[in-house]
Amino acid sequence: MAVLAARVRDAHAARVWVPLGHSSWESYCRAEFGISRAQAYRLLDVARALAAIHGAVAAGPETSRTRDTGPGPA
Repeated sequence: MAVLAARVRDAHAARVWVPLGHSSWESYCRAEFGISRAQAYRLLDVARALAAIHGAVAAGPETSRTRDTGPGPA
């Protein structure tokens, strides 16, 4: 799903349906991916969520807003 979400995200960002001669984003999604416009937008949401998760994981624990201090005594 992540790969498809990334492909849909990239296609949407580049507006590839226009130079390819499709009349709409919906037409392109049906022809290229075999999905509806609604499914494509759900995949765009998935791609955004995965990017946010990746960014949070890549930032590491040192930037956590919930860990203002070191671990307390046990």
